[in-house]
Amino acid sequence: MQVDGGFALKAHRLEGPSGRRYDLVASTPIGLVRLLHDAPSAQLLRLLAVLITAGAVCYPLARYVARPLGTLRAATHELAGGNLAVRVGPTVGRRRDELGDLARDFDRMAERIEALMTSERRLLRDISHELRSPLARLHVALGLARQPASDDQWALDRIEREAERLNALIGQLLMLARLESGAMEPTREPVDLAAVVRDVAEDADFEVRSRRRAVRVTATCECAAIGAPDLLHSAVENIVRNAVRHTRQDTAVEIAMRADGPGRVVIAVRDHGSGVPDELLPHIFHPFYRVGDARDRHTGGVGLGLTIADRTIRLHGGTVRAANARDGGLIVEVTLPIEGHAVCPATLASNAKC
Repeated sequence: MQVDGGFALKAHRLEGPSGRRYDLVASTPIGLVRLLHDAPSAQLLRLLAVLITAGAVCYPLARYVARPLGTLRAATHELAGGNLAVRVGPTVGRRRDELGDLARDFDRMAERIEALMTSERRLLRDISHELRSPLARLHVALGLARQPASDDQWALDRIEREAERLNALIGQLLMLARLESGAMEPTREPVDLAAVVRDVAEDADFEVRSRRRAVRVTATCECAAIGAPDLLHSAVENIVRNAVRHTRQDTAVEIAMRADGPGRVVIAVRDHGSGVPDELLPHIFHPFYRVGDARDRHTGGVGLGLTIADRTIRLHGGTVRAANARDGGLIVEVTLPIEGHAVCPATLASNAKC
């Protein structure tokens, strides 16, 4: 360092990529140099300068990070307080960093919790409604039976029917609760699916002959699934009974099996009823869901059969889907994993408009 005319000069030689050399000279007033190097408070001044610079840089950065965290914290408190509609996406979710990812995850969690709570409230409301109706009819039947000139036999028959309805409803609710909780672990043994389909069809056909309806098996596959025979039988039976309730008079419910690649088989159940609006198809497997009063209340269903069937099939590693047939009616398809390959002598062409 050299002193020249009140300035301190500092020179440094640089060499460029071409090999050409440059001399870089920097000048600083000598008074400032002496102040920083010779004054007793030089170290303090340097430290103060560093702190001011760091504060100017770090404070905005800290605010940039802390503000969305505060928003997330406030939203968490609101969610815990019962405000299930709170979302942070409009304020924090637009960020393209980890905090933005956290905000979007929070919103997905809040939406899931809101959907679950809404579903639970709807389920409790539907259960109370379904229990109240037969209990009210039981009360009326008991009142009529107490009258001196009443038809006791009619009242007793009515009480018996309502008691059976309540017993069936409670049994379905208990089954659904076990399936939803994951506490039910099905037994694992080979199940002849073709035999299950034939047994269900034979029983259902016998029951509906007097109502000018029929149940036919149009194609079967020799295959075996691994699971609980009683649960699989109940699942197929619920789907077939649902189809029987909705098919028109002088029509038949058709059951067909077909292979779906190696290791899977499809059981398709088709009715010839009015079908379901396409936008409502995903909802028919929800508990107590009814497309309309005419489709279920006057046909004896309570809206749990398809729900139980769906949960049972999923418990066995399969899926259930529904689609409208092109020429009317509803097709419910059950896809199940099987051992080996299915031997299918004949198949039914799909009429679903997917």
